[in-house]
Amino acid sequence: MSDNAKETADTGVRLREATVRYGRLAAVDRLSFSLRRGECATLLGLNGAGKSTAMRVLTGLLAPDEGAADVFGVDPLLRAVQARRLLGYLPEEGILDGQLTLAEHLELAAALHGLSLATARARTGELVDQLALGDVLRRPVGGYSRGFRQRASLAVVLLHDPSFVILDEPVTGLDPEQQASFHRLVRGLVPGRVVLLSTHLLSEARVLADRVLVLAGGRLTYDGPMTDDGRLRDALIGEGA
Repeated sequence: MSDNAKETADTGVRLREATVRYGRLAAVDRLSFSLRRGECATLLGLNGAGKSTAMRVLTGLLAPDEGAADVFGVDPLLRAVQARRLLGYLPEEGILDGQLTLAEHLELAAALHGLSLATARARTGELVDQLALGDVLRRPVGGYSRGFRQRASLAVVLLHDPSFVILDEPVTGLDPEQQASFHRLVRGLVPGRVVLLSTHLLSEARVLADRVLVLAGGRLTYDGPMTDDGRLRDALIGEGA
């Protein structure tokens, strides 16, 4: 493996000098960071800090006005099909249709990602067991509790075994017990993958993050471990947290 190829494999995901403007407002402003395989990083910031915008640029759903994204050597804008195979994205607004069963969602996801019938069945069985969804597999998801909906969403996101998992405010609306359960599931995703999630809760970042990236006004104000050192405190005070 060449040095460049090894660096790409190790680094996994990059956002390079990304800027997204809405009129005069820069939702993200020359934002750069890189993430390595086996790392769980948290985007921490208040609502409007630019967390969701940064995630949408990484998925290729939003084209930056300047800069670029790179997911394991793939530009998600220029090579959308290849990027989709590498990505699993759970947006804050959710991905489930309340009229469909979880089994139907998983069948649609398998077709979307071109999985063979054998692979789809094997992955479905693994995820249903891992996420304890067997009792609700054939029920319309509109009748699920919030906790079951998040676990079902995670099953759909993970069906094609993505290398990069993005979770936008994943525990919003969950009670403390459900949050703790979901946190355990997220930590189990980390080995072998890049995991990036957003939150406005410092307590959640402390539980999950190997590394925290604080955003304020679309800019990166802290990038480092979740420790109570002066730089992190200054970044949080500066954003009003």
